[in-house]
Amino acid sequence: MAKLRYLVLDSGGRRREVEVEASGDAAARRQLRRQRTMVIRPLGESSGRRKFRLRPAKPFDVYTFTCRLTPLLAAGIPLEHGLAVLEEGCGKEEAEVVRKLRRGLHEGKKFSQLTREMPEYFPPLFSGLIESGEESGCLPEVAAELRRFLKESREFREFVLTSSIYPAIVVSVTLLVIVLLFTVFIPRFAKIFEELGREMPLLTRAMLGIGNFMEAVWWFWPLLIAGAVLFYRKSAKQGKLKRWKDRMALKLPLVGGIVTAIQTGRFLRTLSIMVKNHVQLLSAVRVSRRVIGNGEVRESFSGVEEELRGGGRLSAILGKSPYMPQGTVAMLKIAEESGELGEMLERIAEESEEETRVRVKRLLAFLEPGIILVLAGVVLLVVLSIFLAIMEMNVIK
Repeated sequence: MAKLRYLVLDSGGRRREVEVEASGDAAARRQLRRQRTMVIRPLGESSGRRKFRLRPAKPFDVYTFTCRLTPLLAAGIPLEHGLAVLEEGCGKEEAEVVRKLRRGLHEGKKFSQLTREMPEYFPPLFSGLIESGEESGCLPEVAAELRRFLKESREFREFVLTSSIYPAIVVSVTLLVIVLLFTVFIPRFAKIFEELGREMPLLTRAMLGIGNFMEAVWWFWPLLIAGAVLFYRKSAKQGKLKRWKDRMALKLPLVGGIVTAIQTGRFLRTLSIMVKNHVQLLSAVRVSRRVIGNGEVRESFSGVEEELRGGGRLSAILGKSPYMPQGTVAMLKIAEESGELGEMLERIAEESEEETRVRVKRLLAFLEPGIILVLAGVVLLVVLSIFLAIMEMNVIK
């Protein structure tokens, strides 16, 4: 019996490829009819070999998922049918996530509930906004707003990453040059000097001592890198180490202000989107706090929900946090009086994000020449030590 492949249309109206083991084409078609599928066209015999792919399976990307789902919802296609369309063109991992969502919808669960049960794929903001869209009946509009937010977040991450490539290369080359100068070049020159029986100048001896130290403790550098990686992984988890790292990140010169601006901007952007989409203010604040990655900044907003329940105004409550941008409280007071809180929060978030971009550019603009100056200073000291040694060699004793 042969294994035959067909492109079929199943009972749900979805196209898919199937493989049937039968004695011939007619027998295979009879089997498919019994399974309530309609044959579109035969694809020939199955070779029984699996296709070898050089590229690994593409991981699930919530932004790509949202971009594909939004136009389907805007076109009036039901959610379950839209997910079925997405499943056909997804990779293996993406298809598995979409399949879980469809299975949950068939069980009667809400879309927001299903995304909340998969936090490894969907951030808290996604679930909160989808829930507001379900309750208000404006799911297509909410999905479009969510897509815009995810797009802007991705663009900002790519901006920071792209801007950091050149400084990272400069730092790597600088470290490599310094290591080669002190561990290879200076020791070889000092060996020639020792063979001549001449005493080296003080600066040359100092440079040689640094090179000998770096070479003697070579084992320390791999341990330092491994320790840094271990510290990063440990500090990513909740605990005392993470709280200490978050606190130190805010106190670093130049970098602390950028970290604060990123965290508060993320909080305000999330809050603005949820308020604009008619999410209850308490729920909006609760979800917005979850997107803050720095524990110290998040803790400064811990009492917002309780004070809102007590009748406090949002502008006054947020103003108690030392990390809120200057002028924010006054702008929020005006928005509360005019009833345009969502629009004002969005404007503040945009200004905060723009200020963050400017700060990152300034930091990188300062970092690049600083690294070059450090490298130039090290090279100058090495050249000067060699020059003094050569001058000492030319002295007639």
